Amino acid sequence: MTEVLKLTFNPFQENTYIVYDESGECVIFDPGCYTEEEKQSLVKEIEEKGLRPVRLINTHCHIDHVFGNLFVADHYQLGLEIHRGELALLKAAPQSAMFFGIPNTGPLSPEPEKFIEEGDVIEFGQTKLRAILTPGHSPASLSFFCEESRFIIAGDVLFYGSIGRTDLPG
Repeated sequence: MTEVLKLTFNPFQENTYIVYDESGECVIFDPGCYTEEEKQSLVKEIEEKGLRPVRLINTHCHIDHVFGNLFVADHYQLGLEIHRGELALLKAAPQSAMFFGIPNTGPLSPEPEKFIEEGDVIEFGQTKLRAILTPGHSPASLSFFCEESRFIIAGDVLFYGSIGRTDLPG
């Protein structure tokens, strides 16, 4: 059975998801870990569950969702996967950090290794997630639906029990 672990990181209170199954393989979605403590928290959760990250995916590329991309890519030797329509946001991440008054963070993300399109199937272990293009919150936000376990990873397109943040500028 496929399971989802949610971790909340960074000043924006972003949700990072680790999706895994009994094979031990997992996908890290939207690593928003910003501080060293948050990065170590992510590693600890993965180690304690005995998981092996096999993919790094951003649902979209707003600053709060990409803070930990470079760390995760380097630590687990993973290539970044996004929708091509999010590339401009990814490249603008350092400027976004400045806009929000976040100190110079240095590089936040590697260049994407692969582009995901609507209808692509993300496979790992015994799990299959179907990519659904869900623009609106960002130009090419992706959601990922697991038909077998009946859940969706929706980035910031949909909030469970909330309407999301309304106190941010812009």
